[in-house]
Amino acid sequence: MLPFLMTVCVILLSVSGCSLKEIHEQTQFVDNVGFIKGNINVTSNQKGVVIVLRFRDESGIPVRETQLIASENGDFLFSVLPGKHYIAAYIDVNKDSKYQPGEHGNYYGLPSIIDVAPKQTVSLEPITIAGQAPEPAAEIKPIAKVRAVWENIGKVVSMDDPRFTQDNYNMGLWKPFDFLDFAEGGVFFLQEYQRGKVPVLFVHGVMGGPTNFEKMIESLDKQSFQPWVFYYPSGLRLDMISDFLVEAISRLQSKHGFPEFYVIAHSMGGLVTRSFVKKYVQHASGNSERLGLVMTINSPMDGMPSASAGVKHSPIVVPSWRDVEPESSFLCDIHTWNWPQDIPYHLVISYTTGESSDGVVPLQSQVPLKVQSESTGMYVFNNDHVGTLSDRDFLALFNRILADRLGE
Repeated sequence: MLPFLMTVCVILLSVSGCSLKEIHEQTQFVDNVGFIKGNINVTSNQKGVVIVLRFRDESGIPVRETQLIASENGDFLFSVLPGKHYIAAYIDVNKDSKYQPGEHGNYYGLPSIIDVAPKQTVSLEPITIAGQAPEPAAEIKPIAKVRAVWENIGKVVSMDDPRFTQDNYNMGLWKPFDFLDFAEGGVFFLQEYQRGKVPVLFVHGVMGGPTNFEKMIESLDKQSFQPWVFYYPSGLRLDMISDFLVEAISRLQSKHGFPEFYVIAHSMGGLVTRSFVKKYVQHASGNSERLGLVMTINSPMDGMPSASAGVKHSPIVVPSWRDVEPESSFLCDIHTWNWPQDIPYHLVISYTTGESSDGVVPLQSQVPLKVQSESTGMYVFNNDHVGTLSDRDFLALFNRILADRLGE
């Protein structure tokens, strides 16, 4: 395999100057993302999850862009592009994720503009929901366009969906905003939701996608399990990706009420998953009981030295490299947190003959001592980074682990 920087150079030389400009612009956008965080204080007697809405300012008029479910404690966090924003919240009494007259809510201000500079985190004063939301001081426009990634939470597709191509997987790394426009992403179902079947969520890695898990999904016992695939642009910061996943699973949980689900992650998806688990169990009491099993496969749990080389020397730095760099603040955050003892964690690692890696991820990064100590079981395969996913012995192990958990 070519050294990391040589590979980057080959890729960059293969695209046009216009494309290089677009890649640079999109990575700069991600690097400049800021955050709005706050808390919702509910004194109303209405019951239901609290949904927080974010608007962007368009010539003094709030235009609704997205929403999320506040944590059990009322906390919320939005990642936002620099600019002017507004925040509102309401109690979703009828569980349809849409504001209805009569549902109690409130704005931050009347509403008030929240100005976010590049890379800035704005902390708001608490928003209290005591009763009916007041009439806003400004007109509110309907949604002009919602990114399909939000609409694709729970959408049913097949594995041969035209969005699932290697060209799109590559686009997700280099041009994440183009990916969101054209490949879209989301949490897709591969069959209609069926109560009683345990959801198994597959999380891909860098420049990967749902088709990486084709053999695993084919081997799955469809009478007991229903496969879901998380599809995302791997060039984004990993906290942004795991934040979306927490929101997606929270919405699906509110809609379907499934008692348990499993998560299977490959490569960088293992880092996304660890971040997701940390946030998900903190989001609401009882969430750790819903996570019946987690498995990571060939994941760089201690980071990738090649990502450090990319951050230091590449002419274009992909935002996710900053998180995969050893000793990054992202890695420090997910590893200072301790894995919940009540969530079974299965650690799968691989190596190729004569090498101390699977051809991509060094063994020492796949098995840091802390992760070993937190695992329910650790399993070693003589195969390469992607080949393990279709290894006959691995598939047998994978299905045995799921069946054993189901039988408990």
